[in-house]
Amino acid sequence: MKRVHIIVEGQTEVRVFYSILVPYIQSKVENVYIEITPIKHSAGGIVKYSKLLPELRNHLADKEKIVTTFFDYYGLLEKHNFPKYKEAKIDQTNSKVGVVLMEDGLKDDLASQGISTKNFIPYIQLHEFEALLFSSDEGFEFQYDNPRVLRDLKAISPRYQTPEDINDSPVTAPSKRIIGILEKQGEKYEKVIDGDAISIMVGIEAMMEKCPRFKAWVETLILKILA
Repeated sequence: MKRVHIIVEGQTEVRVFYSILVPYIQSKVENVYIEITPIKHSAGGIVKYSKLLPELRNHLADKEKIVTTFFDYYGLLEKHNFPKYKEAKIDQTNSKVGVVLMEDGLKDDLASQGISTKNFIPYIQLHEFEALLFSSDEGFEFQYDNPRVLRDLKAISPRYQTPEDINDSPVTAPSKRIIGILEKQGEKYEKVIDGDAISIMVGIEAMMEKCPRFKAWVETLILKILA
C-alpha cells in the first residue's frame, strides 16, 4: 500500500482535504493511505523554516512515504526565513514566478542537507486556501443567506483570470475579502466550519477546473502514487 503524508497549515485544510481531496485521490488510485496533519508547533498558520525543517526531515527519512505540503503563499513572510524568500518576494514581484522559486527552494535546501527529495512534492498555494472557494458560487450560495454578502462575494472572481490570481495583500487576500464582506453585514467567517462546508459544495472538480496550479499539484500527486 502506498502512503502519503500531507503537511498543511491548520485544521481547516486538514478537515477540507479529508472531505474532498482524499476521496478524490482514492477514487483514482487503489491501495493508498493518506494522512494529513497540521504543521507541528503551530497554532494555525505557517511557522519559521527552522521549525518546519525537522518535521520534513523526519517524514522524508521514510523512503517509502510520499511527502507533500500545502502552504499559503500569502502567509509566507520574511520573518519565516524560508529558502529563496528574497528571490521570490523581494527581488521580483511576479507571484507566479515567486511561488515556483520558493517551492524549488524547499527542495534544493533539503537536498543540500543530504535529505532525499525523491518522494517530496513541495506545494505552495497561490495565494491561499480560500482562493479555491471562489471556484464556484455554489458554496457561497449554500453557506450564506444574506443577499448583500452573496452579491459582494460573487463579484470578486469575475475580475480575475483564475481564483488563484486573487491578490495577496493583507487587505485583499481571498480570506480577507470574505472576512471583510461578512463583517460588513454583522456576520463572521468561521474558517474551519465555513471553509469545509463551502469546499464540499464547490467540489474538487470545480477547484481543479478553475485553479491550474492546484490541479497540477493534485495530478502530480496522483502520478507519483501510481509510479
